[in-house]
Amino acid sequence: MVKGQHFLKGALILSIAGAISKIMGAIYRIPLARLIGGEGMGLYQMAYPIYTTILALATAGVPVAISVLVSKNETQGYTGDSKKIFRVSLLMLLVFGLFLTLLVMQSAHFLANQVLHEPRAYYPILAVAPAIFFSSLMSVFRGYFQGHQSMIPTAVSQVIEQLFRVTAVLCLAFLLFPRGLEYAAAGATFGAMVGGVFGLIVLIFYYYRFQRMQKKSGEQLVYTGTKSVDLAREMVRLAIPVSFGAVVLPLVQMLDAIIVPGRLLALGYTTSQSTSLYGELSGMAAILIGLPTIFTISIATSLVPAVSEALASNNGRLLNERLNYGLRAGMIISFPCAAGLYVLAYQICDLLYATPSAGLPLEPLAFSCIALAAFQLSSAGLQGIGRPEIAMRNLIITGIFKVIFNYTLTAVPALNIKGAAIGTVLAFTIGSLLNIIYLKKITGVRYEYGRLIRIGLVTVVMGAAAYLTYHLLIGADIKSHLATLIAMCSGVVIYGFLLFIVKELDINMIKRIFSQA
Repeated sequence: MVKGQHFLKGALILSIAGAISKIMGAIYRIPLARLIGGEGMGLYQMAYPIYTTILALATAGVPVAISVLVSKNETQGYTGDSKKIFRVSLLMLLVFGLFLTLLVMQSAHFLANQVLHEPRAYYPILAVAPAIFFSSLMSVFRGYFQGHQSMIPTAVSQVIEQLFRVTAVLCLAFLLFPRGLEYAAAGATFGAMVGGVFGLIVLIFYYYRFQRMQKKSGEQLVYTGTKSVDLAREMVRLAIPVSFGAVVLPLVQMLDAIIVPGRLLALGYTTSQSTSLYGELSGMAAILIGLPTIFTISIATSLVPAVSEALASNNGRLLNERLNYGLRAGMIISFPCAAGLYVLAYQICDLLYATPSAGLPLEPLAFSCIALAAFQLSSAGLQGIGRPEIAMRNLIITGIFKVIFNYTLTAVPALNIKGAAIGTVLAFTIGSLLNIIYLKKITGVRYEYGRLIRIGLVTVVMGAAAYLTYHLLIGADIKSHLATLIAMCSGVVIYGFLLFIVKELDINMIKRIFSQA
C-alpha cells in the first residue's frame, strides 16, 4: 500500500511540476517573439533543436537507467552499490557532458555555415552549448532521487530551472537586441545554461540534505562487490534504448531547421524571408499547438497504469472502457483547440505575437492538435498493454514521413511554409492510425466512433459560432484584439453547453481516469 501511495504522490508531484514548466516554456515565447520577430525566432529555433537533439541522445535514458538500478539495489539492501552507481554515473556524464559541450562549440561554425546555411546562427549555437554539460549532470541527480522514490527534488529543480531559464531568455534577448538579431537570439539560447546552473544547484542542495539524513539514521552501506565498470556498462545498456526513442522528434526538428528554410530558398525566397517564415512556423504557430498537449499528456500518463491494471485483471470490458475514456477525454480537449486555432489563426497570432502572418502556417497546423493527441493517447494504450516497441516503431515511421512531406510540400510554390505545416499533420495522422490499428488488433478494443462524431459536430458548431462572433464584433467597430478574446470565450461557453446537451461532457469521466491506482 505504501508503494502505491509513493507512486501516486510522486506522479502527482511530477505532473504539477511538468505542467508549470510547460506553461512557462510556452508563454515566454510570446514576449520573445514580439521582441525579436519571426526572423529572430528563426535563428533561435535553428540553434535550439541542435541542443535538444544532442541532449536527448546523451542523457534522456540516464534518469530511467539510474532509477531502475538504484531502486533494484535499494530493494535488495545493497545500499553501497546505489552510491557507487551514482558516483560512476556522475563521473561518466561529467566527462561526456563536457566533451559534447566542447564538440558543439568547436562545430558551431560548421553547423551554422555548412549545415544550416545561416552564418548568423553561429552565436546562438555557441551560447546554448554549455547547457549540455549542466543538463547532463542534472540527469544523474534526478535518476538517483527517482530511484529512491523521491520526486520532490526532480520537480523543484524542473520548476527552478525553467523559471531562471525563462527570465534569462527574456532579459538577455532584451539587453542584446540593440546589437543585432543574432546576438539577441544568442542571449535567448544562453538562458538554457542559466537555468541549468540553478537547477543543478537545487539538486546538489537536496543531495547533501539526503546524505545528512542517511548519516543520522546510521544506515550501513552494503556492497555486492560488483565492479564499477560493470555497473557503468549496465547503466549504459539500459539508457541507450530510451535515449534512442527520445531523440526521434528532436532529430526531426533539427532536420526541419535544415530542410524547411532550404526548400524556401529553392523557391526564390531570400535568406531573411525563409528564416522569418520558419520562425513563424516553429517559434510561433507550433508553440500554440503544444499548449493542449499539456493536458493530453496528463491523460496519457494516467491512462498507462489504468490500461495495465485492466489487462492484468483480464477484464476485457474494463480495458475497452478505459481505452475509450482516454481517447474521448483527449478528443474533447483537442477538437475545440484545433477548431479555434483554425478559424481564428491570424487573429490569435496578431493578439499574441503582433505577427498576423504567422496565421498562415497555423491554419493547417491547427489540425495537428487532434493528430498529436491521438498519437499520445494511442501510444499510452500500447505502453499500458506492454507493447511500447510498437509505439516507438510508429514514432520513427512518423518522423520519416514528416521529413519526406516537409521536403516535398514546402517546395510547392502555392503552399511554401504551409506545406511544412501540412506535412506535420499528415505524418502524425499516419502515426496515429498505425497506433490505433495495432491497438485494436492486439486488444480487440471497439472504438466508440459515434461519440467521437458527436463531439466533432459540436466542435464544428463551436468553430462557426466563434468565427461569426468575431466578424459581427468587427462589424460593430470593436477592436480586433478584444473581438478575438470575446470570440474565443464565447466559443468555449458554446462548446461546453453543447457537450452537456448531447451528453458528452461527463465530469466523472476525467475523475475515473485520474483516480486509477
